[in-house]
Amino acid sequence: IARNMVTKWGLSERLGPLTYSEDDGEVFLGRTVTRHKNISDETAHLIDEEIRSVIDRNYLRAETILKENMDKLHAMADALILYETLDSDQIDDIMAGRPPRPPQDYTDEQPPTTGNSVDQKDRLSKGGPIGGPAQQH
Repeated sequence: IARNMVTKWGLSERLGPLTYSEDDGEVFLGRTVTRHKNISDETAHLIDEEIRSVIDRNYLRAETILKENMDKLHAMADALILYETLDSDQIDDIMAGRPPRPPQDYTDEQPPTTGNSVDQKDRLSKGGPIGGPAQQH
C-alpha cells in the first residue's frame, strides 16, 4: 500500500503528484524483475526513502494509538473471549468506557464454542474425541 501511495497515487510531498510505475498487467510474481527501468537510481532511492517514511510514520502512529487505548484493547480482548464476537453496539460501549453489553442471544449458561460445526460439549456427552490428529476429523 505504501509503495502504491508513493508511486501510483502521488501521495508523497517530496515526489509530488506523479506516477512512477507502470501497470503493465503482468500477473506472475517476479514481474518487477522484467520491468524496464524508466527512473533514475536517484529517483528510485528517493521512492524507497518515501515508502520507508510512510511505513515508519504510520507504524509509530499505530503504536501510539494502541498504547493510549490499552485499556480499551484489553476490554475488547476480554469481551471477545467471553462473547466470541462483537457487534457495533459492544464496540461503541467499549470505546465510551462502558462495559460491553452482552449480545441479544447470549446467556451465562452457554458454554463457549470453538467455531466447529459440532459443539465440544456434545462430543464429550457422546464420548467422541476432542482434538487429535486431523485425519480423524
